Amino acid sequence: MVELVTPQSRVRDLTTAARHIPIEVDGVGTYEVLLTMWTAFDTDESHTGLDLGPEWLTEIQKATPEDLRDEMASLGGPHVWLSLIGLIASAPHPHDPDRILGWLAAINPQRLRRWMLFYIGYNADPGLIEEAADGDLDAVRRILEGHKDADFVDQLVSVFEIPGQELRDRMVAAIGRFRTEVYARHEPESTAAIGRAAAAQRATSTRESAKAVIEEVTNGLDYEIPLGVSRVVLVPSVVLRPLSLIDQHRDTLVVFYGMADEFIDSDPEAPPSWLVKTYKALSDDRRLRILRRLSETEASLDDLVELLGLSKSTVHHHMSVLRAAGLVRVRIQGTKEAKETKTYALRPQSLANAGAFLDSYIKTDDQSASNQ
Repeated sequence: MVELVTPQSRVRDLTTAARHIPIEVDGVGTYEVLLTMWTAFDTDESHTGLDLGPEWLTEIQKATPEDLRDEMASLGGPHVWLSLIGLIASAPHPHDPDRILGWLAAINPQRLRRWMLFYIGYNADPGLIEEAADGDLDAVRRILEGHKDADFVDQLVSVFEIPGQELRDRMVAAIGRFRTEVYARHEPESTAAIGRAAAAQRATSTRESAKAVIEEVTNGLDYEIPLGVSRVVLVPSVVLRPLSLIDQHRDTLVVFYGMADEFIDSDPEAPPSWLVKTYKALSDDRRLRILRRLSETEASLDDLVELLGLSKSTVHHHMSVLRAAGLVRVRIQGTKEAKETKTYALRPQSLANAGAFLDSYIKTDDQSASNQ
């Protein structure tokens, strides 16, 4: 996975308390439609690390009719679709696309506007949120005060100039069109894989703490759950593989994680993807030096840049490979208001298991029996 926790991380307070947080696994394809709309058209975020590759994103962009692309941009751009994630998670089950689109089409327009405003202005005064939801554009601008991108602010203000019911109907229509005109050819396979991954996760996720489960599904993200979170929703994803995205929507923490290849691959003779990724990660001398350094103590990205004498982007790539293999853990400190810092540490058990797992794959059942 990657340090892409989310471009709008909702971590407000890293002080934790001993508490049990319920975990849900939502194995539907609805979120995947929104994630595809985000990844394909978000120019501010690099998605070069996606397993599907830049060619897949380019294919999605080209398959999207020009008038639909213009409509999606006029509705606020990529991050608007992310703002709907928490709203969908709060909807009555089941969350399959047809039911969710019908539910959104009937939702109170004021509730939709309020939800979007809470997302983009997560630390704004609730009274100011209400004024903005009622159509006060000055209140919208005050919510966005401090945002460095003036064009982004103007774009969002223009969204809230649209009357509530019209905004709701246009958003639902845009999602529906994208699903049927662009995403439909990928939907059956992705939805089936998501369902398989979700079923496997449900079998184990309730047995551990939410923090431990998040570290497991994200392949090593040591994430301190903020106070105020009373519910964690896990959502396996095809499009994000091998990345993770964590976003807080009010009291709900939604954790998207790239599912393992075995839920997608159908070749029973193929080696497990994590085994391939592990030995790919170990095949580079610079990554071996990183692991040696992390075996001594934790290190920041800057520490590793100094160690290797490489650019930050190159070292970040190496860390992404090591994260995808599950060989390192990343700990996030700080908040959006106070700049986040990331510290890396070795996951020694993953490294210790690599040899045994390789031996288990290479030896056939007959070979194993003959050695007993």
